[in-house]
Amino acid sequence: MKPDITENVQVRAGRWPRGLVALFSVFALFLGSALATSADEGHRLMIVDAFSEGVSSGSEIYAVPEEQVQKILKNEPNEIQSVRKFCQSLSSPECAAQTGLSLRIYLPQCTQTVVNYCIETLAISPSSEAPLQAGSLVGYTTARTYPADVTRGIPESATTSRWKVPGVLNKAGTDTYAVKVLLDGFLSATSNSLYVFQVSALIEPYEEKSGSANTDSACTSWQSGTACGVRKDFVEGQKAQLSVRLPNSITGWLHGRLKGAAISVEKFDNNQNKVTVTAENVRVPELNTLFTDAQVDALANPSFFRPNGRKWNSVNAGNPASLEWVKQLAKPLNDRATGEHTTWSFSTIPSNRGNNKCFEDKTELLGVVMTNSLVYAPSAPEFDGSQLNYQVGGLHFQPDGKTPNLGTYDLLIKSATARCLYNFTDAPLSATVSVTYADGGEQKIATTTLTEKNGWLHLGAYGFTFSSPVLRVKLSGVPKAIPKPNQKAEPAQQPQPTKNYTMTCVKGKITKKVISPKPMCPTGWKKKK
Repeated sequence: MKPDITENVQVRAGRWPRGLVALFSVFALFLGSALATSADEGHRLMIVDAFSEGVSSGSEIYAVPEEQVQKILKNEPNEIQSVRKFCQSLSSPECAAQTGLSLRIYLPQCTQTVVNYCIETLAISPSSEAPLQAGSLVGYTTARTYPADVTRGIPESATTSRWKVPGVLNKAGTDTYAVKVLLDGFLSATSNSLYVFQVSALIEPYEEKSGSANTDSACTSWQSGTACGVRKDFVEGQKAQLSVRLPNSITGWLHGRLKGAAISVEKFDNNQNKVTVTAENVRVPELNTLFTDAQVDALANPSFFRPNGRKWNSVNAGNPASLEWVKQLAKPLNDRATGEHTTWSFSTIPSNRGNNKCFEDKTELLGVVMTNSLVYAPSAPEFDGSQLNYQVGGLHFQPDGKTPNLGTYDLLIKSATARCLYNFTDAPLSATVSVTYADGGEQKIATTTLTEKNGWLHLGAYGFTFSSPVLRVKLSGVPKAIPKPNQKAEPAQQPQPTKNYTMTCVKGKITKKVISPKPMCPTGWKKKK
């Protein structure tokens, strides 16, 4: 596929009904799972970090009867999986007729003629302190694509794009990076509207090899003819920035394999926003092992990994079942990860808006939750009335069996949303972070940060260890005064520049940090001497 695509299409993006978010999040998560027949030798058990990892066969479009698409839009039971038909091309008989479509497509680079749903720019830095350097498109991998069809509302699709950032070397000593931005959705034949339910983006350093000896197992990033991309690691602290034009129907929350992210959302046109994410990469533990059938039999619940008598080989890290995977496999693996790799990725997730007035705005992104944990909750943090809670899970040790895996957690939330949740004024905020475990234990946070800039509140917590902890964030500020009847509320005071200080508090063997302009230990806690 050539980098310069000559067709353009104006796509109208519809919004999912509220109930559909959960339905299709489960559908998308299922795509990250794999079942095998019982005849396979041994039992492979693997937690997959991202949908877009690994070698791709290209974009995919399926013909779906329009009545089935309408059932999806109405959140009704449907038979899409059994009736959909794969489109070898859009001119195939089953796909050329007026019909609904299911799309899973890679986004191309934006050009003068491709202006919708595309990758604008990529930039990467040599280190955390160095400036970002712009990258340029080298080309695409050879795999399945579909041309845009303006009359049907079908956007241009591509494959994995390969980029070069001159002089910005990854850990393998190359300056080449793969970018994979996947869009999942359904197209209605009656309205030509594309309903997008998930977008995921991944940046992957690679080293290119060539030769007929390349195999799928060796090509861990991409494969194109006899050329092969082998996935490599980022340099520690290396930053990346990705700008993508996405439908403005994508709102709510993002999940990221990122650290210290900054995000900007700018209106591009009436249908699209330009979303720019800048962040450091993170190192993520891996679980990939081969058990014998006898080892599976010895697990606490062997049938869990054999649904309907078939071997369950892999699960996505954001699948709700992934926490149970870690619980079941921690003991036989001696609570030790089987490997680790660096990554930089983000994806859309359900927003858990519910009936909370602070989440009612459906016109913009509200927050980003980021972690390097092996598995994580497939939803936004839950607000329980006083704290924002988020569930993660992992194995305690690195592959050496001695060094603890240390967790990172970043919460980026719109300042207005955070203040709305707590009914705070615009005065500076402070925060406390705690990590609690199923046994009731609590752990100190090694490093915490709290900053507010450009309308976003960023809180980072680093250095905690794993089993299946719940990360709890509590903000403190100045409550808004409740006006008396027939009395106008006084205008909120403008925030003044301030400096936060950190105080370490102890209660028995439990330690926590309090960040505030005037930190004080909670009742029952003492300042650590």
